[in-house]
Amino acid sequence: MKQITFQSPSLSTYDVYEFGDNENGPEIVFTAGIHGVEQTAIYVAFQLIELLPNYSLKGKVKIIPIVNKAAYFNRTRTSPYDNLDLNRIFPGDKDGSQSMQLAHAIWQETRAADYIIDLHCCGEHGSNYVMSLYQDYEAQYKLARQIGIKHIVRSGGASGQLFLEACKVGQQAALLELKGGQPDGMVDLETAKFAIKRMFSLLNSIGVIESNSVETEVAIEDLIFHENIETIRANQHGFFNPERHSGEHCYKGDVLGKLDNVEILAPYDGLITAINYPRYTFSGERMIRYAKLYEIN
Repeated sequence: MKQITFQSPSLSTYDVYEFGDNENGPEIVFTAGIHGVEQTAIYVAFQLIELLPNYSLKGKVKIIPIVNKAAYFNRTRTSPYDNLDLNRIFPGDKDGSQSMQLAHAIWQETRAADYIIDLHCCGEHGSNYVMSLYQDYEAQYKLARQIGIKHIVRSGGASGQLFLEACKVGQQAALLELKGGQPDGMVDLETAKFAIKRMFSLLNSIGVIESNSVETEVAIEDLIFHENIETIRANQHGFFNPERHSGEHCYKGDVLGKLDNVEILAPYDGLITAINYPRYTFSGERMIRYAKLYEIN
């Protein structure tokens, strides 16, 4: 038998870049490319790999820039091997299908981490926010301050997500949604620059790096917390024309856009996490993703 590799790297591998050690500080793991098409996240991970050697570390940083290479080379969300969504099957199964085995391997790789930051993308129509379990775990508020991205959205709680399952076992974890990725793997460079700055702010806040040029954690009053994301869909065929942008915070009754000449109003105070471009929209299709404002008691 002979084995022929016609493309390197192998699609059944992932690469782990390690910096520092965990003798003098916490361990943090950054993951990206769990969904292969979400390439702003992958770009951010590779930029971190390039920049981290410029810093003296007190702690350990692991970066897995492309977790799911099969999906990455297929430029899809799910693996072409078994069509599973990797971020719905953690902690995986060492005896399962290709994706189940990959989930198991990544789960084992991240068990020693104090922090897990899972980088994702929410599409070319999307915005930048943190998916969090702040209503379930008090420590999530501190992590949100350390990351310092203004908008925090409550996770819908779908089981099998890496960050959610990590929180269940006592790790500090969050999922970052960044503009870009879908539908064809676009990298939003402005978003990437913003995300890299926030990741170094996090590293500074948890004591992994020390730099006077890097921001520390933000005040809780500078963050805005939101409930689960809901979808506003077209109730008829027509021309959708947005009047707001993704990332905007709106008040109840604000006009978000029009479907033909019918105004689409904000159902409550909240955040536009994503809004479609002007286009002809069919009944039942998504126009806007919207997260209700959460009032902290």
